[in-house]
Amino acid sequence: MKQFVCILAAAFLTHPAAFSQTAADTVCILQLNDVYEIGALSHGQVGGMARVTTIVKQHEARYQTYVVLAGDFVSPSVIGTTTVEGQKVNGKQMVDMMNLAGVDLVTFGNHEFDIPDSDLQQRINESHFDWVSSDVLHKDTTKGIVSPYYKIKPDSVAIPTSVLLHSAHGQFTIGIISATLPSNPQPWVVYNDYLQSFKKAWEKTQPQSDVVIGLTHLALDSDRHLLRELIHVPLIMGGHEHKHNLVTVGEGVIAKADANAKTIYRHLLFRDGASGKIKVVSELLPVDSTVMPDPLVDAAVKVWEEKAYAAFRKLGLEPDSVVYHIKVPLDGTEEHVRTSQTNLGSLIAQAMLAAAPTTQAAIFNSGSIRIDDMIEGVMTELDVIRTLPFGGKLYEIELTGAVINRMLTVSESLKTSGGYLQHSKNISFDSAHARGIINGVPVKDAKTYRIVGNDYLFSGKEKGKMDFLKEGAPGIISIQRFTSPGDLRADLRVAVVKYLAGLEVKQGLKGKKP
Repeated sequence: MKQFVCILAAAFLTHPAAFSQTAADTVCILQLNDVYEIGALSHGQVGGMARVTTIVKQHEARYQTYVVLAGDFVSPSVIGTTTVEGQKVNGKQMVDMMNLAGVDLVTFGNHEFDIPDSDLQQRINESHFDWVSSDVLHKDTTKGIVSPYYKIKPDSVAIPTSVLLHSAHGQFTIGIISATLPSNPQPWVVYNDYLQSFKKAWEKTQPQSDVVIGLTHLALDSDRHLLRELIHVPLIMGGHEHKHNLVTVGEGVIAKADANAKTIYRHLLFRDGASGKIKVVSELLPVDSTVMPDPLVDAAVKVWEEKAYAAFRKLGLEPDSVVYHIKVPLDGTEEHVRTSQTNLGSLIAQAMLAAAPTTQAAIFNSGSIRIDDMIEGVMTELDVIRTLPFGGKLYEIELTGAVINRMLTVSESLKTSGGYLQHSKNISFDSAHARGIINGVPVKDAKTYRIVGNDYLFSGKEKGKMDFLKEGAPGIISIQRFTSPGDLRADLRVAVVKYLAGLEVKQGLKGKKP
C-alpha cells in the first residue's frame, strides 16, 4: 500500500480551486464516508465496493492517488450482523473489501464503537490501510490506562494523531488530521475535545506541511466550527450526514459524499504556478451503473454475500424472496426517518402491532432503520434485513400514560438523532398540550396502556434522554419478552416479512414476479 508518514501528536486540514498543469504534478484523494454495505444497492444500480475499486484503478492510472474513508464502516451492516463460522462478522467483510479496493487511510466514526472492543482491535489489525485519530484514545478497562489505539503489524504500532503524504515529485507535503463525533460512549473509548485536539494537531503538523487538511466524522455544524476556528484549513473531508454536501466556510470547504459509496468525492491538489499556493479542486463522482464492477472484488463480495445469506436462512429468512410489491416508494432515508414520521416507519410499526394484536400502539426508535434509501418497485427479504440489520425482539410493555407522554415529548427534542421515534398510525403527538393521542383519544397520565416496542428502546439503551425506558423505571409496570421458536415477536425482521406477506395476499399480488 502507499506509505504515509505518521506524526504521533495532532493535525488538521485545507482547500482551494483551479486545475493542475499535469497529472504527474497532482495528488488525487478519493474520499468515501459512511460505507456499510459491500454490495451494490437499489437492485444493483448504485454503489458497491467493486465499482469503487474500478474508479480507484482508473485514477491510479493517471494520478498519484490516495483513498480515504471518513469514518463509519465496521458497523452497522447487513453482513456485519451475521454469525459466520461461529463468530459475529462485525465489519470483517468491510475491512476485507476495503483492503482489496485499495483504501489507504481511515479515521474513526461513531459506529466503529458499536462492536466489542476486542472485535474492533481485530478489524484494526486486519486492515492493510492506515488509521489516524487526533482526538480518540483507548482505555484499558482492567488497568484504567488511557493510550492511543494501536495496530499489530506484527509489532504494536500506535495510531498517530496526524499523517503526512508527499507528492511523487517532491513538490509539496500534505498533512492530514482528524476529529470524531463523541456520540457513542463506551467504557473503552475516551473522546478528547475535538476542537482543541484538532488545533493541537494542526499546530504540530503545519510546520511540516505545505497544506493541512482534515479527515473528520462530525456533524456538519461541528465541521463548520473547525473551519471558523482554523481559517488556514482549506478542506475538510467529512462524514456522518450520509448525504453529499459541499459547504464553503470562509476560505475553506467541507466535502461529504453520499453514504454507501453512491458517490465519491475527488480532490485534486497541486501547486498553483502563479501564487505558489496549494490548490484543491473537488468534484463529486457518481458510482452508478455506468461504472463496471471490478471482477476480482465483485467475486469476493459474492462470497461474503453467500455466507451471510446462509446465516439468514438459518433464521428463517430468504434474502432473494420478494415479499412486497410497492405502490408508493418507502422512505427510509435517514434525513426523513429521524425528523418525521415516514411511510416506512409506519409500515414497520403496523407489522409490530400485527405481531402483538393485544397491544394498543407500536413505538420504536428511528435509529433501528439503517437502509438510508428509498425502496421502490419490490421489497425483498434482503431489503427488510438491510432496513433493520440489528433485528431485535419485540417487547409488550404495560406502562402509564405519563411515560408515553414523556416519550413523545422527548422524541420531538431528538430530531435528527436515532432516538427520534417512529410509531403506528393510530398514535400521534399533540405538541400544544405535550401529550399523545391514541385512537383519537388523549393519553391520560394516570391510565395504564399496553404497547409493543423494540428491545433496544425498552432496555434503556437509547442513551441520554430516552434511558428512562427500562424495566423497573417509574411508570414501567411490566415488560413481557418472547423467545419461543416461531413467535413473530422473537425477531422484528421476521414480523415485518410476515406482515408484508399478508398484505400481498390481501392485494392479490403474492407470487407475482418483480
